[in-house]
Amino acid sequence: MSAFRLMFFRNRFLAGRPLSLMMTAWLRLSRPEFHTVGIFPLLLGAAAGYRASGNLEMLALIIALLATIMIMLVTYWTGEVFDYEVDVLSARLEKNRFSGGTLVLQTTGLAREKVLTAALVMAILATMGGVLLSWGLGYGLSLFVAGAIGAFMGFFYSTPPFRWAYRGVGEIFIALAYGWLPVAVGYHLQARAWDAFPILLLGTPVAISIFMVILINEFPDYPADRQLNKRNLVVRLGREGAARLYAMAAGLLVASLLLPASAGIRAFLPALPMTVLAVLNGLSVWQGRWRDKACLEQLCARSILLNVSITLMLAAGVLVFGPVT
Repeated sequence: MSAFRLMFFRNRFLAGRPLSLMMTAWLRLSRPEFHTVGIFPLLLGAAAGYRASGNLEMLALIIALLATIMIMLVTYWTGEVFDYEVDVLSARLEKNRFSGGTLVLQTTGLAREKVLTAALVMAILATMGGVLLSWGLGYGLSLFVAGAIGAFMGFFYSTPPFRWAYRGVGEIFIALAYGWLPVAVGYHLQARAWDAFPILLLGTPVAISIFMVILINEFPDYPADRQLNKRNLVVRLGREGAARLYAMAAGLLVASLLLPASAGIRAFLPALPMTVLAVLNGLSVWQGRWRDKACLEQLCARSILLNVSITLMLAAGVLVFGPVT
């Protein structure tokens, strides 16, 4: 084979198959299937703000959606980098499809430095989006601060020196960053106001349900997290104590849907069937069915389904029945 043909073959190999593999690796690393937990609450808030004001600020919503995706990418990518050792150990112990990391870094040779650099680029782009919204489109400093709080909680979820996931507060910050905060931002984009009543009322079931998601997802990682001193709530409480906390959260979730509906707020009516799933999940965890690995994986999946379904049903309720007042 001539030198020219050998060079052609190598260039073709490097530009073709490896590029495809790297694109697949980055896609897996980005967890697009979990972006719904950030996108849907923003859309819920936007729906509520639109029904309250009658204004539809589509450009602002698109920019905010892109910035939200970027912040989630920052959170996921930094988690893969700084949870590297925990994820390796978890994969050898009790990991399931919904816990731990993607193991892309461990199996593809993708350098952690490149992933961290990409996360920093995304953080800068998200900041530029926040600047454009706040001063380019006139939403002001308050919106920028709200976005910065979400980015701060996401970036340092696993990243030193704060590492919220290791300090027993990561689950609370997830509830804030994927619950009330995106609902508030989405609402403000359309209504140009921070109306506490609809934001808190709509954001509460979203926040509680995403808290339940992150809590149950920590159960399979418990042996690895405990061994490597990742002191999240499940490690601090033990799985028995965390199971009781999950069941209590399920009860609060049911109340956060039933009470507004019983008070005549019709926007909550479409979400009421999801109280059945919340009760079933809470009872299953309370009764210790998480001890069975297959059942635990089902509970992880059902918790995500609960969060996504409630968020979408609330958005549908707001659009059909009008503003939450």
